[in-house]
Amino acid sequence: MLWDCAASSWETKLGAKVVVVGIVAVNFAELYRRLFRPLLLLIVLAACEPANEVPTVLRIGVLPDQSRAALERRYTPLFDYLSNKLDIKYELVIPRSYGHLLALFHEKKVELAYFGGLTFIKARHADGAVPIVMRDVDARFSSYLLVRTNDTAKSVQDLRQRVLTFGPKLSTSGHLMPRHYLMDMGILPETHFAEVWHSNAHDETARLVRDGVVDAGAINGLIAEAMFADGRLRRDEVRVLWNTPPYPDYVWAMRKEIAQPLRAAVQDAFLALSIQDAEHADVLVGIGAGRFLPVPLPEFERLERIADKLGLIEG
Repeated sequence: MLWDCAASSWETKLGAKVVVVGIVAVNFAELYRRLFRPLLLLIVLAACEPANEVPTVLRIGVLPDQSRAALERRYTPLFDYLSNKLDIKYELVIPRSYGHLLALFHEKKVELAYFGGLTFIKARHADGAVPIVMRDVDARFSSYLLVRTNDTAKSVQDLRQRVLTFGPKLSTSGHLMPRHYLMDMGILPETHFAEVWHSNAHDETARLVRDGVVDAGAINGLIAEAMFADGRLRRDEVRVLWNTPPYPDYVWAMRKEIAQPLRAAVQDAFLALSIQDAEHADVLVGIGAGRFLPVPLPEFERLERIADKLGLIEG
């Protein structure tokens, strides 16, 4: 049996009434055999359940760090390539926000996601996101602080009591790392600047600076350069006041429930892209990459410590 009634007793008071409760002497070996061992087995089996999802349509979520039109132009050639290489249809999913992408991943509404460093760390903590690849440029990423070209500021210190906008709160290049490096310089944004805003996307940050709505904006360095290159920004309107030291950033990741052979095939397809191949070159240039690399997870440990210190991992 699981337990035997003992002769001992103790008393507890419920108001003025005394209730005598009999103590039970537990047979722990029997209790373990009948209750805890099966429960432990269920937990272990659930944890070790093999990843076996093989979707017929690959739903791909990307960070909404630019306008929908810009994202579609940027990623359609890459996703067409993956679709042909893997012989699988795809659906581009553009979430409302960085947090919405995390929610879609958690709710299993996307199989493959393009995360920033911070959102990848959060997805890995919450849902065991499996890293697939990163671009070569993402190993040493940098953020810019933009000001208008005619602004007299020569340093970040000169922006005291001016208006700053970061990018989205969960953006690595638009918020986490610029904030971290500013604080390393002894600048607490909320006291140094008159106002601190958050934009919805990097291209919005650039427009806010260009149009004089804010005095300075923290932005993804590669997106800023792309906007200068395609004419969305002009150097006679906006200039780079400061750029951060390098750090690792964007990661392509998949849900852990996706079958391992499919995850491996997706990784192989990314890694097979070569700048020496004319068709591949068009895909790579379009996404600002020279090639793709496996993700060096230890490189993200420092990023994780910074995010944790700033309270940006939980919640």
